[in-house]
Amino acid sequence: MPVISRRELWLFVAVVILWGVNWPMMKMTLAELDFWVFRTYCLAAGLFWFVGYNLKAGITLRLPRQYWGRMLICALCNVAGWNILSAAGLNMLPSGRAGILAYTMPLWVVLLSRFMMNEALTKLRLTAITLGMAGIALLLVDEFQTLKTAPVGALLMVGAGLVWAIGIVLFKAFPKEIPTTTLMIWSFAFGGWPIVLGLIAFGHGPWLPVASSAWAGLLFNVVIVFGFCWFAWNELVRALPAQVTGISSLAVPIVGFGSGMLLLGEKPRPFDYVALLAIVAAVSLVLKPQRTPKPA
Repeated sequence: MPVISRRELWLFVAVVILWGVNWPMMKMTLAELDFWVFRTYCLAAGLFWFVGYNLKAGITLRLPRQYWGRMLICALCNVAGWNILSAAGLNMLPSGRAGILAYTMPLWVVLLSRFMMNEALTKLRLTAITLGMAGIALLLVDEFQTLKTAPVGALLMVGAGLVWAIGIVLFKAFPKEIPTTTLMIWSFAFGGWPIVLGLIAFGHGPWLPVASSAWAGLLFNVVIVFGFCWFAWNELVRALPAQVTGISSLAVPIVGFGSGMLLLGEKPRPFDYVALLAIVAAVSLVLKPQRTPKPA
Protein backbone atom coordinates (compact mmCIF):
# COMPACT_ATOMS: atom_id res chain seq x y z
CA MET A 1 0.00 0.00 0.00
CA PRO A 2 1.45 3.43 -0.96
CA VAL A 3 2.50 5.83 1.74
CA ILE A 4 0.95 8.68 -0.25
CA SER A 5 -2.20 8.75 -2.40
CA ARG A 6 -2.46 10.32 -5.86
CA ARG A 7 -4.27 13.39 -4.46
CA GLU A 8 -1.70 13.82 -1.70
CA LEU A 9 1.12 13.44 -4.22
CA TRP A 10 -0.32 16.25 -6.37
CA LEU A 11 -0.78 18.46 -3.31
CA PHE A 12 2.79 17.72 -2.28
CA VAL A 13 4.20 18.58 -5.73
CA ALA A 14 2.18 21.82 -5.84
CA VAL A 15 3.27 22.90 -2.35
CA VAL A 16 6.94 22.10 -3.01
CA ILE A 17 7.02 24.10 -6.25
CA LEU A 18 5.00 27.08 -5.01
CA TRP A 19 6.68 27.35 -1.59
CA GLY A 20 10.10 26.91 -3.16
CA VAL A 21 9.46 29.76 -5.60
CA ASN A 22 8.15 31.85 -2.70
CA TRP A 23 11.54 32.27 -0.99
CA PRO A 24 12.94 34.61 -3.67
CA MET A 25 9.46 36.13 -4.06
CA MET A 26 9.45 37.10 -0.37
CA LYS A 27 12.97 38.47 -0.69
CA MET A 28 11.83 40.78 -3.50
CA THR A 29 8.81 42.00 -1.54
CA LEU A 30 10.74 42.58 1.69
CA ALA A 31 13.14 44.78 -0.26
CA GLU A 32 10.34 47.39 -0.24
CA LEU A 33 7.82 46.49 2.47
CA ASP A 34 8.35 46.28 6.22
CA PHE A 35 7.83 42.66 7.23
CA TRP A 36 5.03 43.59 9.71
CA VAL A 37 3.11 45.21 6.85
CA PHE A 38 3.85 42.27 4.56
CA ARG A 39 2.75 39.62 7.07
CA THR A 40 -0.42 41.54 7.99
CA TYR A 41 -1.45 41.52 4.33
CA CYS A 42 -0.75 37.78 4.14
CA LEU A 43 -2.73 36.88 7.28
CA ALA A 44 -5.69 39.10 6.37
CA ALA A 45 -5.79 37.50 2.91
CA GLY A 46 -5.68 33.96 4.34
CA LEU A 47 -8.53 34.71 6.74
CA PHE A 48 -10.56 36.26 3.91
CA TRP A 49 -10.06 33.29 1.55
CA PHE A 50 -10.95 30.59 4.07
CA VAL A 51 -13.95 32.36 5.64
CA GLY A 52 -15.26 33.08 2.15
CA TYR A 53 -14.78 29.48 1.07
CA ASN A 54 -16.52 28.05 4.14
CA LEU A 55 -19.50 30.42 3.80
CA LYS A 56 -19.88 29.66 0.09
CA ALA A 57 -19.53 25.89 0.58
CA GLY A 58 -21.74 25.79 3.69
CA ILE A 59 -18.92 24.44 5.87
CA THR A 60 -19.12 25.14 9.58
CA LEU A 61 -16.99 27.91 11.08
CA ARG A 62 -17.37 26.45 14.57
CA LEU A 63 -14.44 25.00 16.50
CA PRO A 64 -15.55 23.01 19.57
CA ARG A 65 -14.54 24.75 22.80
CA GLN A 66 -12.45 21.81 24.05
CA TYR A 67 -9.94 22.45 21.23
CA TRP A 68 -9.45 26.18 21.83
CA GLY A 69 -6.39 25.73 24.06
CA ARG A 70 -4.63 23.42 21.60
CA MET A 71 -5.54 25.75 18.73
CA LEU A 72 -4.14 28.78 20.56
CA ILE A 73 -0.75 27.10 21.09
CA CYS A 74 -0.75 25.64 17.58
CA ALA A 75 -1.61 29.01 15.98
CA LEU A 76 0.98 30.89 18.02
CA CYS A 77 3.59 28.43 16.71
CA ASN A 78 2.44 27.84 13.12
CA VAL A 79 1.07 31.27 12.27
CA ALA A 80 2.51 33.91 14.61
CA GLY A 81 5.85 32.24 15.37
CA TRP A 82 6.62 31.00 11.87
CA ASN A 83 5.50 34.13 10.01
CA ILE A 84 7.19 36.61 12.35
CA LEU A 85 10.46 34.74 12.80
CA SER A 86 10.92 33.70 9.17
CA ALA A 87 10.15 37.14 7.72
CA ALA A 88 12.33 38.92 10.32
CA GLY A 89 15.21 36.48 9.83
CA LEU A 90 15.05 36.64 6.03
CA ASN A 91 15.01 40.44 6.26
CA MET A 92 18.22 40.46 8.36
CA LEU A 93 20.29 37.98 6.38
CA PRO A 94 21.98 39.09 3.17
CA SER A 95 21.76 35.73 1.41
CA GLY A 96 18.56 34.14 0.13
CA ARG A 97 20.09 30.77 0.97
CA ALA A 98 19.87 31.64 4.65
CA GLY A 99 16.16 30.86 4.46
CA ILE A 100 17.28 27.25 4.17
CA LEU A 101 18.04 27.42 7.91
CA ALA A 102 14.29 27.16 8.50
CA TYR A 103 14.50 23.67 7.02
CA THR A 104 16.04 22.33 10.16
CA MET A 105 12.29 21.88 10.80
CA PRO A 106 12.21 18.20 9.66
CA LEU A 107 14.79 17.30 12.32
CA TRP A 108 12.59 18.83 15.04
CA VAL A 109 9.49 17.09 13.61
CA VAL A 110 11.19 13.69 13.69
CA LEU A 111 12.26 14.17 17.32
CA LEU A 112 8.99 15.72 18.54
CA SER A 113 6.75 13.18 16.81
CA ARG A 114 8.78 10.35 18.33
CA PHE A 115 8.28 11.61 21.89
CA MET A 116 4.92 13.42 21.65
CA MET A 117 3.06 11.10 19.25
CA ASN A 118 5.03 7.88 19.66
CA GLU A 119 5.66 7.63 15.91
CA ALA A 120 8.16 4.90 15.11
CA LEU A 121 11.60 6.17 14.11
CA THR A 122 12.42 3.50 11.54
CA LYS A 123 15.85 2.95 10.02
CA LEU A 124 14.50 4.26 6.71
CA ARG A 125 13.33 7.54 8.25
CA LEU A 126 16.50 7.88 10.30
CA THR A 127 18.56 7.45 7.12
CA ALA A 128 16.34 9.98 5.32
CA ILE A 129 16.63 12.67 8.01
CA THR A 130 20.42 12.15 8.20
CA LEU A 131 20.75 12.56 4.43
CA GLY A 132 18.42 15.55 4.44
CA MET A 133 20.21 17.40 7.23
CA ALA A 134 23.57 16.68 5.56
CA GLY A 135 22.18 18.25 2.39
CA ILE A 136 21.01 21.35 4.28
CA ALA A 137 24.46 21.69 5.89
CA LEU A 138 26.13 21.45 2.46
CA LEU A 139 23.84 24.13 1.01
CA LEU A 140 25.09 26.43 3.76
CA VAL A 141 28.75 25.41 3.62
CA ASP A 142 29.93 28.71 2.15
CA GLU A 143 27.51 30.77 4.24
CA PHE A 144 28.82 30.02 7.74
CA GLN A 145 31.07 33.09 7.77
CA THR A 146 28.16 35.26 6.60
CA LEU A 147 25.84 33.77 9.23
CA LYS A 148 28.42 34.54 11.91
CA THR A 149 28.10 38.23 11.05
CA ALA A 150 24.32 38.05 11.41
CA PRO A 151 23.79 35.60 14.30
CA VAL A 152 20.39 37.03 15.28
CA GLY A 153 19.02 36.43 11.79
CA ALA A 154 20.37 32.87 11.78
CA LEU A 155 18.83 32.14 15.20
CA LEU A 156 15.50 33.59 14.05
CA MET A 157 15.43 31.22 11.05
CA VAL A 158 16.28 28.17 13.18
CA GLY A 159 13.64 29.29 15.70
CA ALA A 160 11.12 29.56 12.87
CA GLY A 161 11.85 25.94 11.95
CA LEU A 162 11.42 24.81 15.55
CA VAL A 163 8.05 26.51 16.16
CA TRP A 164 6.85 25.30 12.76
CA ALA A 165 7.67 21.73 13.81
CA ILE A 166 5.81 22.11 17.12
CA GLY A 167 2.79 23.42 15.22
CA ILE A 168 2.85 20.46 12.81
CA VAL A 169 2.81 17.92 15.63
CA LEU A 170 0.01 19.74 17.48
CA PHE A 171 -2.07 20.21 14.31
CA LYS A 172 -2.16 16.46 13.66
CA ALA A 173 -4.06 15.88 16.91
CA PHE A 174 -7.22 17.66 15.77
CA PRO A 175 -10.00 15.20 14.88
CA LYS A 176 -10.45 14.53 11.17
CA GLU A 177 -14.14 15.48 11.31
CA ILE A 178 -13.20 19.14 11.79
CA PRO A 179 -12.60 20.49 8.24
CA THR A 180 -9.11 21.72 7.46
CA THR A 181 -10.50 25.05 6.21
CA THR A 182 -12.21 25.60 9.57
CA LEU A 183 -8.96 24.89 11.40
CA MET A 184 -7.19 27.34 9.09
CA ILE A 185 -9.69 30.11 9.93
CA TRP A 186 -9.11 29.67 13.65
CA SER A 187 -5.36 29.36 13.11
CA PHE A 188 -5.27 32.74 11.41
CA ALA A 189 -7.63 34.28 13.97
CA PHE A 190 -5.72 32.97 17.02
CA GLY A 191 -2.27 33.44 15.47
CA GLY A 192 -2.87 36.72 13.66
CA TRP A 193 -3.27 39.08 16.62
CA PRO A 194 0.47 39.16 17.56
CA ILE A 195 1.22 40.20 13.98
CA VAL A 196 -1.39 42.97 14.11
CA LEU A 197 0.04 44.16 17.45
CA GLY A 198 3.52 44.10 15.92
CA LEU A 199 2.26 46.18 13.00
CA ILE A 200 0.75 48.76 15.37
CA ALA A 201 3.87 48.91 17.55
CA PHE A 202 6.71 48.51 15.05
CA GLY A 203 5.31 48.80 11.52
CA HIS A 204 6.82 51.51 9.34
CA GLY A 205 7.52 52.47 5.76
CA PRO A 206 5.21 52.34 2.72
CA TRP A 207 1.98 50.36 2.75
CA LEU A 208 2.28 49.39 -0.91
CA PRO A 209 5.29 48.39 -3.02
CA VAL A 210 6.45 50.28 -6.09
CA ALA A 211 8.56 47.89 -8.17
CA SER A 212 6.79 45.26 -10.26
CA SER A 213 8.96 42.53 -8.69
CA ALA A 214 7.80 43.53 -5.18
CA TRP A 215 4.18 43.61 -6.34
CA ALA A 216 4.60 40.15 -7.87
CA GLY A 217 5.95 38.79 -4.57
CA LEU A 218 3.12 40.36 -2.56
CA LEU A 219 0.37 39.09 -4.86
CA PHE A 220 1.98 35.66 -5.03
CA ASN A 221 1.82 35.45 -1.24
CA VAL A 222 -1.68 36.81 -0.61
CA VAL A 223 -3.29 34.81 -3.44
CA ILE A 224 -1.29 31.60 -3.90
CA VAL A 225 0.66 30.98 -0.69
CA PHE A 226 -2.07 32.00 1.75
CA GLY A 227 -4.96 31.05 -0.50
CA PHE A 228 -3.77 27.57 -1.48
CA CYS A 229 -0.41 26.46 -0.06
CA TRP A 230 -1.39 26.73 3.60
CA PHE A 231 -4.50 24.62 2.96
CA ALA A 232 -2.62 22.02 0.88
CA TRP A 233 0.18 21.78 3.43
CA ASN A 234 -2.19 21.24 6.35
CA GLU A 235 -4.14 18.64 4.39
CA LEU A 236 -0.87 16.74 4.02
CA VAL A 237 -0.01 17.23 7.71
CA ARG A 238 -3.33 15.65 8.69
CA ALA A 239 -3.13 12.80 6.16
CA LEU A 240 0.47 11.61 6.52
CA PRO A 241 2.71 10.65 9.46
CA ALA A 242 4.38 13.77 10.87
CA GLN A 243 7.86 12.40 10.13
CA VAL A 244 6.96 11.78 6.47
CA THR A 245 5.49 15.28 6.08
CA GLY A 246 8.49 16.89 7.76
CA ILE A 247 11.16 15.05 5.80
CA SER A 248 9.26 15.52 2.52
CA SER A 249 9.30 19.29 3.01
CA LEU A 250 13.06 19.15 2.39
CA ALA A 251 12.14 19.21 -1.30
CA VAL A 252 11.18 22.89 -0.91
CA PRO A 253 14.81 24.16 -0.70
CA ILE A 254 15.54 22.37 -3.99
CA VAL A 255 12.96 24.52 -5.77
CA GLY A 256 14.02 27.55 -3.74
CA PHE A 257 17.60 26.97 -4.87
CA GLY A 258 16.59 26.79 -8.54
CA SER A 259 14.23 29.75 -8.41
CA GLY A 260 16.87 31.76 -6.54
CA MET A 261 19.22 31.25 -9.49
CA LEU A 262 16.54 32.31 -11.98
CA LEU A 263 15.04 35.25 -10.08
CA LEU A 264 17.93 36.52 -7.94
CA GLY A 265 20.92 35.52 -10.07
CA GLU A 266 22.42 33.23 -7.40
CA LYS A 267 25.26 31.04 -8.69
CA PRO A 268 25.49 27.30 -7.90
CA ARG A 269 28.63 25.82 -6.33
CA PRO A 270 29.94 22.22 -6.49
CA PHE A 271 28.67 21.53 -2.96
CA ASP A 272 25.16 22.57 -4.01
CA TYR A 273 24.76 19.68 -6.44
CA VAL A 274 25.87 17.13 -3.85
CA ALA A 275 23.49 18.72 -1.32
CA LEU A 276 20.56 18.55 -3.72
CA LEU A 277 21.23 14.89 -4.48
CA ALA A 278 21.27 14.13 -0.73
CA ILE A 279 17.93 15.93 -0.24
CA VAL A 280 16.34 14.20 -3.26
CA ALA A 281 17.45 10.85 -1.84
CA ALA A 282 16.00 11.73 1.58
CA VAL A 283 12.61 12.71 0.15
CA SER A 284 12.52 9.66 -2.14
CA LEU A 285 13.10 7.32 0.80
CA VAL A 286 10.07 8.53 2.78
CA LEU A 287 7.73 8.87 -0.23
CA LYS A 288 8.64 5.53 -1.75
CA PRO A 289 5.68 3.11 -1.91
CA GLN A 290 5.68 0.27 0.60
CA ARG A 291 5.76 -3.18 -0.90
CA THR A 292 2.95 -5.48 -0.03
CA PRO A 293 4.34 -8.93 0.77
CA LYS A 294 3.31 -11.64 -1.68
CA PRO A 295 1.07 -14.35 -0.25
CA ALA A 296 2.88 -17.60 0.46
